[in-house]
Amino acid sequence: MRTEHVLRSIWQGDVRPGDGAAARGFARAFQDIVQVRTLPLHIAGTETPVVMAEDSELMPALPLGDVLAEELELEVPYGTLVVLLPETGPCAPGRTGLSRALGMAVAEALLLAVVQGGLPVERQTDALYICAHAAARLTATAALHRRGVDRPAFGLGLAAGLSGFWRGGPLQGDAGALFARPDFLWSSDLAAHLQRLDPAFTCPDPTTIPADLLRVSEGPTGLPLWISRVEGTLRHVLGAPSVPARSTGITSRFNLQ
Repeated sequence: MRTEHVLRSIWQGDVRPGDGAAARGFARAFQDIVQVRTLPLHIAGTETPVVMAEDSELMPALPLGDVLAEELELEVPYGTLVVLLPETGPCAPGRTGLSRALGMAVAEALLLAVVQGGLPVERQTDALYICAHAAARLTATAALHRRGVDRPAFGLGLAAGLSGFWRGGPLQGDAGALFARPDFLWSSDLAAHLQRLDPAFTCPDPTTIPADLLRVSEGPTGLPLWISRVEGTLRHVLGAPSVPARSTGITSRFNLQ
């Protein structure tokens, strides 16, 4: 399991702080799209990024944030998204590699927002499709361009990150090529595939998706609050009934040792 691999990697010393310029640049670009407090780290022994909430339990009653605070003496505020960046492979440091890693990490964050946000199951494919388009559109902004984001590489990473959720089992024939192209979101073949996968998918018109759909705060915030606000925006766009706001709880963690 992924949690076991992450815990073992931490204990073996294969996870280290992402305090270099590349990791800091990645975190800034990531937060331009996903407005959540982000802790970038490096991990050996994997070729794809891993995105986990700090309260993800690596073992029963042993959340990731506590392990990082204890083992690496890191400050991990509640509501932080931890992004473990590979040091080798197609997502290794470098403009193209980090842009691909950015796309994959954004995809995982969007999945968290949609699946944990409390939207009706029958609207989740629409919601993820809308969020993916909104994220891809943000890579065309001047801010992401200044940060050196390579849009085709980001698109390939986004496709790779979403493919596991959207494949629905082995793809037949040319369907496997859907997630091997950076412009996959604009493919009519993708829309047809999603309609076969989920009969409730309504194929929203990408041109009607608000450009600022993911701009839900003035800066990075905690993950629960971000999920709640993205959910509220999606409910408005999709016409789903609204729900009362959820409490986001306390925001600080301490290393008691």
